[in-house]
Amino acid sequence: MKAYLPKFFSFKQANDLVRIGKDYDGGYLVSKSDIEKTDALIGLGISDDWSFEEDLLSIKNIEVFAYDASISKKYFVKQIVESIIRLDKLKNFSYWVKKLFKYKKFFSQNNVNHIKKFVGLNSKCDTYCTFFEVLNETNHKNIFLKIDVEGSEYRFLDEILENEDRITGMVIEVHDCDIHLKKIKRFINKFGLSLVHIHANNYSPIRSDDCLPLVLELTFSKHAKLSNSCTLPHKLDMPNNKNVSEFELLIIN
Repeated sequence: MKAYLPKFFSFKQANDLVRIGKDYDGGYLVSKSDIEKTDALIGLGISDDWSFEEDLLSIKNIEVFAYDASISKKYFVKQIVESIIRLDKLKNFSYWVKKLFKYKKFFSQNNVNHIKKFVGLNSKCDTYCTFFEVLNETNHKNIFLKIDVEGSEYRFLDEILENEDRITGMVIEVHDCDIHLKKIKRFINKFGLSLVHIHANNYSPIRSDDCLPLVLELTFSKHAKLSNSCTLPHKLDMPNNKNVSEFELLIIN
C-alpha cells in the first residue's frame, strides 16, 4: 500500500544504516557512524521490549539509561500469576516467565539502568520527569536517543532542540501525525541533526483523504555520510506488523 508524505520530509539517506533491535516491531535503522561516536544510550519508552538497547550494547559497551514506569519485576510477576489463574491466558505463561528472567539479566548489569519514570511531564508525581531532568542524570556528552513514548514526544521537542549539541543520533516515533504535522515540520527544520531515514509503522492506519501515515519512525544523524538517493522502504526495513503489508512511502514534491 502506498502512503504519501509532505515535501518537508524530503531527506538524504545515510549510507551506513544498520538495523538495531529485533525483527519487525522494536527494530530501527540508525547510522553506524553515530553508534561509533556514542558513549551513552538513553531509551525513552521500553515496555516489554528492550531489544534495541540490548542490541546496541552488544555492538558498543556504553552506559544505558532506560526510562519507563510501566514495567518492573512486580509487573512481570503479575503477568505470570494472571496467566496461571486465568485459563484464557495460560498460553502466555512461558512468554512472561522468559521476559522476567531476561529483564533481570539485562538490567542487573552495572552499566544498564532502568529508571521507573515517564518522561515529558513536569509533575509533582514521582513517576514523571522532564527531559531536562533525564539529561541531568548523566554527564555524557555524546548521547544516542531512542524515543517511543506514545505521543508524549511532543511535550519535549523544544528541549531536544536546546540540547542537540549532546546528541549523536536519534530515532523517534512520532504519533498522530495528522494532527501534529506543523510541530513535526518545525522540529525537522530546526533540528541540527540530519533526517536520514523514515519508516511508517503499519500498526497504525493511513489517513484516507491524502494517504498520510499516522505513525512514523524518524532517524536523525550527526555523523553519517549522506547519499544523494534513497529508496523507501530501505532493504533493511521490516513491517512493524508482520501480518500486514509494508507501506511504500512516497514524498510529494
